[in-house]
Amino acid sequence: MASRVRATGSNLILASLLATLSYLPFQLVAQFTLIVCVLLFVVDPFPTSRLVSVAGVAVVLAITKARQHFLILEANEEELQQQQQSVNATHDDKSD
Repeated sequence: MASRVRATGSNLILASLLATLSYLPFQLVAQFTLIVCVLLFVVDPFPTSRLVSVAGVAVVLAITKARQHFLILEANEEELQQQQQSVNATHDDKSD
């Protein structure tokens, strides 16, 4: 019974940490994750933990690239909407 309580307690701590990280800016969480991965890679001599560190860095890199791609698409969409609005406004002015 005691092991279940401890496991639940550690899960609650992890859940609390993840919940807290969800309110922070993406860049800060990504930097924190990379620092933890680098420390784990350097400090822990086991190959499995080093693979986990490399995988963590790869995941952060993939999420960062996807976020940048999304932000670029969003900016392009906004620019296109502004151009269409200016063309429509110009067209409306000419028709008057």
